[in-house]
Amino acid sequence: MLSSQDLRRFQDRLEAERDAIESRIATNTRGIQETVQNESGVGDSGDEARLLFERESEIDENARELKELAKVNRALERIEQGTYGLSEVSGKPIPIERLEALPYTTTLVDERPVEPE
Repeated sequence: MLSSQDLRRFQDRLEAERDAIESRIATNTRGIQETVQNESGVGDSGDEARLLFERESEIDENARELKELAKVNRALERIEQGTYGLSEVSGKPIPIERLEALPYTTTLVDERPVEPE
């Protein structure tokens, strides 16, 4: 069982990660908007292809960030609910070493996750 000190430490870490992810999403979103604005009046097909690639890359990055953000928010909810650190599959405690490596994990190493991690 995690101590209240451990829970606070994980909560602080998850909140910092949430803020960092939200910041990266905002930066990517601004980049996407700038790329769209730059596309009007593009000179040649090489420039157009580069801008399209940049926009698609930023969109893909945002999709990955949004998935991670959902996992972080879910972990923070579990802290509030008192279920953080317990497997959603078996209910067994997740080793602190696993939580240190992946603080938003919801399962033990040998369990199949409820949703893909």
